[in-house]
Formats: sequence, structure tokens, C-alpha cells
Amino acid sequence: MGYPNLFSPMTLRSTTVRNRLVVPAMVTHFGDTDGRVSDSLCDYLEERARGGFGIVVTENLGVHASGRIVPRMVMVDDDRCVPGLSRVANAIKRHGAVAIGQINHCGRQNKSKVTGQPLLAPSAIPCPVMREMPRALERDEILMLQDAYADAAVRLQEAGFDGTEIHAAHGYLAASFLSAYSNRREDEYGGNLENRLRFLAGIVDRIRSRTDDNFLLFVRTSVEEFVPGGIDTEQTKFIGRALASRGVDVLSLSVGVYESYAQLTMVSGEPEGPWLRRMAQVRAEVPVPVVGVGRIRRLEVAQDAIASGQVDFVAIGRGSITNPYLARLLPKTPSGVVSCMSCNICLGRSAAPGMTCPVNPFVGRERLLSGMKSAASGTIDILGGGFAALTAAWLAAKRGAKVQLVADAGELGGMQSWRSRVPGQAEYRTTCIALVQRAAQEGVRFVLPDEYSASACADLVWKVQRWEPVARPENPQVPAYTSYEVLRGNPRGMPGRLLVVADDLSGVDAALLLADQGHSVTLRSPARDIAVDAHPGFRVLNRGLLERRGAKIETGVASETLLDTKGFDALVVGRLYPTDERAPDDWVCDFAVVAQAHLDDAYEPGVLTRCVYSAVELAWMNSIETADQAGGRK
Repeated sequence: MGYPNLFSPMTLRSTTVRNRLVVPAMVTHFGDTDGRVSDSLCDYLEERARGGFGIVVTENLGVHASGRIVPRMVMVDDDRCVPGLSRVANAIKRHGAVAIGQINHCGRQNKSKVTGQPLLAPSAIPCPVMREMPRALERDEILMLQDAYADAAVRLQEAGFDGTEIHAAHGYLAASFLSAYSNRREDEYGGNLENRLRFLAGIVDRIRSRTDDNFLLFVRTSVEEFVPGGIDTEQTKFIGRALASRGVDVLSLSVGVYESYAQLTMVSGEPEGPWLRRMAQVRAEVPVPVVGVGRIRRLEVAQDAIASGQVDFVAIGRGSITNPYLARLLPKTPSGVVSCMSCNICLGRSAAPGMTCPVNPFVGRERLLSGMKSAASGTIDILGGGFAALTAAWLAAKRGAKVQLVADAGELGGMQSWRSRVPGQAEYRTTCIALVQRAAQEGVRFVLPDEYSASACADLVWKVQRWEPVARPENPQVPAYTSYEVLRGNPRGMPGRLLVVADDLSGVDAALLLADQGHSVTLRSPARDIAVDAHPGFRVLNRGLLERRGAKIETGVASETLLDTKGFDALVVGRLYPTDERAPDDWVCDFAVVAQAHLDDAYEPGVLTRCVYSAVELAWMNSIETADQAGGRK
């Protein structure tokens, strides 16, 4: 299908935006530890601009030292920051995208060990997630911080940005003033909504008075906070009208605060664009363009949202991480384009040194990939078809090696292809197919196991091993299976009443798959919750899916009763207690062929990502080796 509305231009003040696709602000952890711009951050943003997005918004930039959100947050609190920010602006604009710098202060949503200063907030109410008491701001401090936001905007203009976006969503400082949930002040900055808007309005007025007429001003706010007394759609309409009257050019709508953040960072299996209806209500009553967001993965959804008048721009965040060229590739070649599977590794692993992605392991390393030359030679056989194997095959072939990958068609994608059979996770199959096509486009040859002959003796042989951490019971009283056997589809004719015992994602998904097949399922976890190794969104999602299928869920079960199978016909066991990848008994390999290296596969997205990144290093460093250089197979 065509996307006429999505790829139509729009003019904001004197700036023409080439299409309606936006890369929203997302924390990357690519900044330097001293708060300056890094090469990785420039490369990351430039690649999305080169990929055809109309607007590229930086991650939130710190306006004051007390508002640092992460240790690697890029700061814009000093004139010495301008040269580095100029690099970012130029990197975005040289490819025709509009460059917007987002400015922010953490407020109460942090720890003082990160900021190095006491937390500041409108009221002395701790964030339930961070659990640290902030100090209520004095009036002179409020004025100082309003000036800090304006100073930051002026620096962005000096650096060459087309505009700035005030982050007044997700519970940060400006948002916490707006919301009665976090603002209990009794002065002119608290009470009714007009008063609670005063802090943000002061920032807007200062920026408009100190920047050029053509400098764009966006505000991002939450259309719903999903907490008692929080911002809702009706309040957002009032806020939007008030901001537009003060010279705001674009309203960027999102949802949630820290304690309801799963509503924003939705996972695979949840609907696309669930908040567009609320955003449409706001858009109908504000006189400025609106940006919508919320797990919008497909351009069809984005096109419909704009064509129907729900929003004017669509922000595609995680999808732009996975594939920065969505805007250029999808309209021309919709099949085979690598797409996001909403595993949330990029956003759900804040402790990582930098943003990571199991589908695009070159995020933040774009220069390395674009500058790659064909330097490899020889032949490589890869036995197995997991994500890491497909990634290694693609990269080795891209470097010039002749690669053949040996796997059954149903096993391409490895353990993630198993996951695609779980209710709600079919989109994983789309990504598996795209990874296969990406490898094939570089010349990788796919061979069925029955057709493979090890005697052909390639220069290098790598084989896949899977991480299957399960607790295998001794002398079970009923037939026993592992969660991975269920997910792979090996057990046939399983009896009706099933006990699934696991604390991990594989166990939960096995229980869901069995319940969907009509079995009577009880899921027991020794932990306080289910799927404790996975993103919290999967816990919420799978609880609902299991309950709708009549499954029972028991958590915090004592070890002495955990494996009690009385009243059940069969037992399915996953992981019972946290473990790591070092236990050799947890690794399984289907190939007896001697190989020079292993490519790892895993079910849980976090471990899977580590496997993929290790595969990249292997393919990058060793694809030019021959068997003689490697010193023989092992």
C-alpha cells in the first residue's frame, strides 16, 4: 500500500518537515561520562536522519546538574557544551531531517547518588519506584530552574538545532508540577491546574522571549499518567490549549510515569497504537500539530493514524533502533525489512553501558558497519539457526566469506522461532524471517541438515548451543518434561492436568502455550512473581493471558511443596532459581560435529542479546581465519 499522508510534508514556522515520521527522544547511554557528546551518539542520531525520518529528537539533555537522569546523560547546562551539540545538530541536518534537542530535569525520579545533589521536586513526596525523599523547591529555586531550561534552549539554538522540546511527561520535574499526583503545593505553583501549569508556562515564556521567531518549540506531555490523581486526557486538552496560546508549535503526547511506565514501554503481544484514541481527543481541541506514540510498529498503522486525523506526526522509537532506514525501505520493499519485536532490551536495561538491540547489534556503532570492507576469505559452515547464528552468518558473508548455514526451516530463528508459537508472540516470526532474508541478501546459503556433509571440511565450523537452565527432578511421580521441550513442540499427547513449575519466562510461556491448547494448567513459581528474568511488561501481559485461559497461578511457593504433583497428570519444569550462563550442564547442542567455536542461543531476550553480541565479535574477528590459523577444531 502507499503512504500518502505519512510522506506528505508539513511546515512549522519557517521549517518544512519532509514527512510525518519522528524519532522520539530515547535514552541511549551513549553520552560521555563527563556529560559531553560522543561519537556513538552522533552516529546513532545521524543514521536515523540518513534513514529518512522527518524529525529526529535527541534523548533528554540535562539543564542543571541537580537534574541528571543517568550517569552518561549529555548536559546542556554550560556554554562549553555548545561545540559538541553542534556536532549533533549538523549530523542530523545534513541529511535533511529536522533537529530537535529535548531538555529535561529528573525531579524526584532518580537517586541522589546519580545527581550528586539532593533530589528536587514541587513537593516532598518520594517517587514510589526510586524511594528517595526529594526536597520541595523554594520559589527562588523555581525561578532559577526555569532560567536553566531557557538557557539550555538558547544553547541549542546557538548549536544549530531547529528547535527544542521541553520534556514535561513521564513524571520528570516539569511533569511533576503539572500533576496533582506529585504536586501538593499550596502556593501559586500548586492547587488547581492553572497554578500547576505555572512552572511549565514560565519555561515556555522564557524560551519564546530569548530565541528567534523561527526556533521551534515542542512540549512533550503525558496524555494519561495512569496513577490516582494524575494527568488525564481532559487536563491534557487544557494544558495543550494553554501552551499553544503561549507559542508552543507542537504537542508531543505520551503516557505514564515511572510507576506506570509499562503503559509506555509496551512489549510484544500488546496492541499497536493503544493510546491514539486518547491522543485524537486532544488533537481535536488544540490548535497545533500533535505527535502520537505507543508501540506503532507498522507504517500502515502510522498512515491510518494520520489519514484519520488522530495525530499529525507519528513517533517510532524502538522500530527506529532496530532499523533506522524504515522510512526509506518500507515504502519500497515492505517484505524482509528487519523489524522491532518489542523485547524492550533497548529501554529495559538501564544499567547497560549503552543501548543494545538483539536484532540490530550495531546500534551506536553505525560507523563501524557503514565503513566495513570485504576483508574476509575462506568458507564457514554454521550449524544451527538461532539469532546469533543468523547474525554471524550475515556479518561474515558481508565481510566476504562464503557462508552456509545448516538448519531445518522450522528452526531458523532458533529459540525465538519457538517463542513465535506462543499466544501473542507471532511477531517474533516476522523478525526471524527478516533475519533469514538479511543473511540471504549477503549470499548466505541455507542447507538442510540431511543435505549437509561435514566431510566437505570448510575452513571454519561454528555450531549453535542453546542455554536451557532447567531443574530436572529426580524420580518424578508423573511424566516430566522441560519447558523447552514444550516450547519446541516435542511432547505429543500430553495428559490433561499439568503442573508447570518455573520462575522464568520459558516456564510462563510453556504454561501459556499448554493452556491455549486446552490443558488444565497450574503455574507455580518459587519467586514472588512469574517470569522474574524478563521485562516486567511480560509478567503483566502473561498473567492476563493465562487467567483468560483458566490457568491458575501460584507464587512464592515453598521448596518443600513446589514439586508436589498430587492431583496432576504430568509435570513441566523450567528454571526454579536464578542462575547464570556459566553452568555447563545448562547448555544443549544438537550437532555432534567438532567445531572451532560455539554460537549461543537463549530464550530470554536479555541473555539472547548477549549471545548476539558475542556472535558479532566472533564473526568480526575470526571470519578471515582459516582452519590452520585457528589451530584446528575443538
